[in-house]
Amino acid sequence: MIAYKDLLLLLWLAHSCAQTEPQLATTTTTTSTTTTEATTTTASTVLEAGATIEAAIIATVVTPVVKPSGEAETTATTTTTTTTTQQPPAATTSDTHNNGSETVETGENVAPISTAIETENQTSSQVVNQEINRDNNSCQCREHPIKAGSWYCCNIPNISMISSCSNISKWTNLHVRNLTASSLDLSNSIYRSLHSLAMTNGNISQLINSFPRHSKIRCLDFSNNDILEIERRAVKDVPHLEFFGISNNLLSRVPNRNQNKNVALDISGNMRMLCEPLNEIIYTDSFIFVNPERSFCLYNATHKWFNSTDLVSVKQLESIKKCGTKCPNIPNYGNCSCNIYNIMIIQNDQSKTVCNVDCSNLGLIELPPQLPDNTFTLNISNNRISSLGDHFHTNPTYCNIVKLDADNNRISSIYEFEGTKFIEHFQRLYMRNNSLSKIPEYFLNNALMDTDGRRIYLAENRLQCDCNSAKTLQNWLKERSTDIPDYMDIRCRNLPQSVIELQESKLCQSPPDWTDYIYYLIAAEVILLLALITKVSYDYWVFKTAGYLPWPASKMPKLPCDWLCES
Repeated sequence: MIAYKDLLLLLWLAHSCAQTEPQLATTTTTTSTTTTEATTTTASTVLEAGATIEAAIIATVVTPVVKPSGEAETTATTTTTTTTTQQPPAATTSDTHNNGSETVETGENVAPISTAIETENQTSSQVVNQEINRDNNSCQCREHPIKAGSWYCCNIPNISMISSCSNISKWTNLHVRNLTASSLDLSNSIYRSLHSLAMTNGNISQLINSFPRHSKIRCLDFSNNDILEIERRAVKDVPHLEFFGISNNLLSRVPNRNQNKNVALDISGNMRMLCEPLNEIIYTDSFIFVNPERSFCLYNATHKWFNSTDLVSVKQLESIKKCGTKCPNIPNYGNCSCNIYNIMIIQNDQSKTVCNVDCSNLGLIELPPQLPDNTFTLNISNNRISSLGDHFHTNPTYCNIVKLDADNNRISSIYEFEGTKFIEHFQRLYMRNNSLSKIPEYFLNNALMDTDGRRIYLAENRLQCDCNSAKTLQNWLKERSTDIPDYMDIRCRNLPQSVIELQESKLCQSPPDWTDYIYYLIAAEVILLLALITKVSYDYWVFKTAGYLPWPASKMPKLPCDWLCES
């Protein structure tokens, strides 16, 4: 028979462990120490008495047991044994009253509800732990339904759930999602036969040790795991590695280079990555970066008044290398020098490296044919260059230049800048001490319009000065005095003075010419005509009044029309 207390506890345990459904085996043995038959109260008796289950737990139950007359008094003791867990001690008191022929046994069982619940919680916890231990030692991975040798595992709290799988040595591809581990040992033998390993979207703090020597892994992906650190030699002995994905983690460095230099590396989303160690990787060609324009690192920039830490894209770090490796080498003249002297941070996470190319003092007669990518400044001063050519129109390596230093050359014209990208976005143009004969105000005026900070230096150029220089150029230079700071040092080659000193009254005089006397001739003709008209009028008046013609008219020969008039 099952005592009422045990029945109630079983009902509570079944309700609390409905999710796990543990199989509990409870055996109750009731032993009476007397020679008489012991009677216990069952749950049906309690229910028939109309008492509820809750009241039955806290009530004192008295069960009368009637003994035959003449038998000795005995003390009835009920013992309940459960095979699952420890039984809480029940307070049992047996009082024997002798009333002549009858003996009444009173048993008082008091079991507080808190003690029962605590006991059963312990039972449930032990059962669940047993289930967890059993699951931790069982394989939690499944084989891909189509691709043989490919397995996947989800929600893995312990790596033993993978290592306990059978035939693991025959696996070639493994994808684990939501793995939780403070550290992951890469030297585990379960990775030895794999060609592809992906552990994504989990919670792994660090990767320790390195893969076994001569590992067959070709594709390795540890993205989206919040990894803080990876062993420096983690992938050093993986000779066939082709892709290494560690995106969207919390890394500040990447492991050392692999034996294979053609490894694709994805570090996008690691916003704590440092630029300095990445530079070492770029210069040694250790990895090929995937998504370099969306992969950023922290760059410590030193400015004039302050220091800052900015995000710089890996693409720009790669261009730093190109600045050094693609520096112009001009046969018969020498080598230019190239260096990165600053990094220009631009809005919207777009950064530009500043590559400075110095080809000065080489005796060049033309511009270098090729420049490194992202060349922002070009110094060709102190050479013998006479023409800019069409480099700024057709050469793509010249399109990013914002500062051109061409002082002390023989350049005769800057019309080659018209219509180029350089003239649209330049910041500094140095053309001092060249052979410029004219300054094209019209397109320079457009380039300097509505812009701040642009400067053009034209000192010591000797222009061909004329009346137009005094009328137009002089006024334009005065208007653009901020944009052309050395305008007062622009001189004339045909006059011993600067452009700003020209006088329009002297320069705008034309040389003597017969057209200058045309007005005098016209005036003389008008005077003669008036004199002739006056003489004719006088002769006519004399003829009318005196009846004879004046002497000039009487001596004139007769014309044919005179005979006609006389006849």
